[in-house]
Amino acid sequence: MPNDLQVSLDESTSPWSVDVDQQGDANHVNRSPNTQTITWHLTGNAASGSIIFFAWLGTPPPASIFGSPTITNGGNQLSLADTNPNASTAGTWAYQLTIRVGGNDYSSVGFLPTGTATTPTIKNN
Repeated sequence: MPNDLQVSLDESTSPWSVDVDQQGDANHVNRSPNTQTITWHLTGNAASGSIIFFAWLGTPPPASIFGSPTITNGGNQLSLADTNPNASTAGTWAYQLTIRVGGNDYSSVGFLPTGTATTPTIKNN
């Protein structure tokens, strides 16, 4: 399963926020002996923007699981290597993604201790 996440702006929030489409469990990374890549793509009303910030929220994952985020394609794409070979690398981690569109900065919905349906996460199964 590809781990491609579509990113747009949620215009129903005030102020607008970043929406990471996790439908179909695109944010779930299955175990594999090989490093896998998670990729975020700006689409729709965010397609003209740039990704400017990625950060873990709450307790970050162990450093051995994820590589450094890499912004490419003129800022329109972010990639992250995920090493998930066994049960010791399983877990769910919330993150914040910030993008700039039309000179304005927008972030994903903030983290609450229990998380929310709109707080984006990566889940290593």
